[in-house]
Amino acid sequence: MMNSTLKRTLLSSLVLPFAIGAQSVSADLITEWGYQVDSTFANWTAGGGSLGDITPSDGDRTLSWGDSPQSSISISDVFAENGLITGGDFVEGGTFTHVNKVISASYKTLSSFDLTSVLTLTPYTPSGDPLPASTTTFASFFKETLNNGNCVDASTSNCDDIFTIGDVTGSTLNEFGNFQFNSSFDLDGYTYTVFLELDGLATLDDDACAAAGAPNGCVGLLTEEGKTNSFDTRFRITATEMVPEPGTLALLGMGLAGLGLSRRKKAAKA
Repeated sequence: MMNSTLKRTLLSSLVLPFAIGAQSVSADLITEWGYQVDSTFANWTAGGGSLGDITPSDGDRTLSWGDSPQSSISISDVFAENGLITGGDFVEGGTFTHVNKVISASYKTLSSFDLTSVLTLTPYTPSGDPLPASTTTFASFFKETLNNGNCVDASTSNCDDIFTIGDVTGSTLNEFGNFQFNSSFDLDGYTYTVFLELDGLATLDDDACAAAGAPNGCVGLLTEEGKTNSFDTRFRITATEMVPEPGTLALLGMGLAGLGLSRRKKAAKA
């Protein structure tokens, strides 16, 4: 009986475009935050053989499949009452883990899934109520192939799984060589920007991208057979003081000019 593994997973890991509106917390700069990241899998589908099924556990934060031992994917949650410092270092945003096992071709394997991630920020210094949560759902996929020795050049096992991210448009490479996304929101006179970093992913060789069904230059991770493979996400936050728009400044200038003109007229009448 032929053995098979996961071959392709499109994980659009924890990129968090904020839809947070202004909320009155304090006129002061928020210098420290509490944070919570809740992630779950949903809408998973199966491919491959006819035996077994995709089994969720841990509140839909883990999906397992195959015979024994099983392969799986999991995503961790993160909670901290404080510790995210405005202008400070990165904090943990969650870890995506793939346990890569050889499974029988007769068993079903994971074919697609949605990853839903919810980020909640809570002002800690000065304290305030939690901001509206930012919820993002990503469609993710993988393709199963046989372990027949026909591996991509960079594979170190027979054969490495290939994780790829569907779209890194808008990301940049930061000083650590990791892909980084950013999103901003305005709050009480300040613009806060959250930077999300994918730590452990890289641009894959063209043959690996092609094997995964992704375009050249795709971003992802080769995962060794028989091992636990993972990559981390982490984020930080910065702030800049908001300045009036040019139109607002112009109106202010006109108002001040009108005030001066009015005073001069009164002085002339006197």
